[in-house]
Amino acid sequence: MINWQIATAEVGGYWRLVISTLLSYVPALAVPLVIRRITMSGQRLTVLSLLYVAVVSLVVSFFVENTTVLVVANFFMWIGFFSLEASWESWFNEEKRRQDVSWASSVTMSGNQAALMIGPLFAPAIIQVVGTHGMVRALTAGFVLVAALSWAGGVRDAVVADTAVEAEAGPPAKPAAPLRLIATFALVWPVLGAFNLMLPLQVSDRGAGLVTVGIVDACLGIGVIVAGVVSARAKLPSAMLSTLVIACTLVGGVLWALPTGGASVIAMALSTFALGVGFGALRIALREYTATHYDAAVTSQAVALGNATAIPILAVVFLVSGAAQPLVWVAPFLLVIVMCYSFQGIRIWKTSLKT
Repeated sequence: MINWQIATAEVGGYWRLVISTLLSYVPALAVPLVIRRITMSGQRLTVLSLLYVAVVSLVVSFFVENTTVLVVANFFMWIGFFSLEASWESWFNEEKRRQDVSWASSVTMSGNQAALMIGPLFAPAIIQVVGTHGMVRALTAGFVLVAALSWAGGVRDAVVADTAVEAEAGPPAKPAAPLRLIATFALVWPVLGAFNLMLPLQVSDRGAGLVTVGIVDACLGIGVIVAGVVSARAKLPSAMLSTLVIACTLVGGVLWALPTGGASVIAMALSTFALGVGFGALRIALREYTATHYDAAVTSQAVALGNATAIPILAVVFLVSGAAQPLVWVAPFLLVIVMCYSFQGIRIWKTSLKT
């Protein structure tokens, strides 16, 4: 909604949307510093991050009409969200011995995307019943509840694992995430950021409205869910996965570029669906691969540093797109292809170390 209001402004909509998007990613710079100074399991970091977000949310509930406070609180809130992302990847990695990694990666990614789609649909109705203050406080309670469930669900196993590791290996060594892994994670948020930037701009330029933005945006999420279902049932070889990702991305790009059909809601929806399938399959494979080949500490650091590195990448993408604004839609499709080749580079490099 906010992006749509900025994008449809009469003057300077593109650059104001660029600034707004980049500012939302600035908190990612602080997360690697936080992760580096915290030595705990992914499960414990998840609990701590959720409680941190709950505290910020509680403060926000008293100042929802104060724009300045909301801007400042949004910055601190995203520190918690980016920390949560790193902790979840680390926790997922820690659970790999007790789970079918491929199945778990597919299901968790699909569930996450479904929640992102369902939440905005129910939020307006809930706000009408309990009001904005009540909605924010309900979210605060939700964060606390999930923190409690996360603590109860993993603390016993985490304590046993930590004790065993400390007894056998002594003080844990500082993680050292490979640059190739960091570079691949660094492209995740630029794909989403570039998509969130181009969507309202392109839909507005093609004469459609906010409802179209919602439909087309939802199709990206549906594509990710479909990728999760397929990945859970079929373990694709590396070469086939790359072919699938690139093929879906190219099909999506062609549909969006069609001079006449591309302006229709159906063509745009199919385009983002194809993009979602390719991007979703790639993210699921990346999560599975890191859980299989790297320990939790390395994964957590790679995600945190990758998120921080995403900011300058986004800045470059936005500057280049600004010079050719009608082609701003190219960015998310191109970034998925680059991310695919980066991921393939990790596989090849990792294989070469064994020979």
